[in-house]
Amino acid sequence: MIGQRLADARRLRGMSVDDVAAVTNLRPIIIEALETEDFGLSGGDAYVIGHLRMIATAVGEDPDDVIETYRSGSR
Repeated sequence: MIGQRLADARRLRGMSVDDVAAVTNLRPIIIEALETEDFGLSGGDAYVIGHLRMIATAVGEDPDDVIETYRSGSR
């Protein structure tokens, strides 16, 4: 699951949701939503992909792999 993967990576780096928000300029509620696989708050597929890319980069995950997983539906 993409959301769990990002949440685990964030925790592994010792980052809070607020830390990721500060790095990405995303609202914490968006980050929390994506970590629980709630893609509706992002406002559409293009935004989801952009948000996932920013979060993945912030937590040390490969953004291209995260996006590929999202697009393949293996969430």
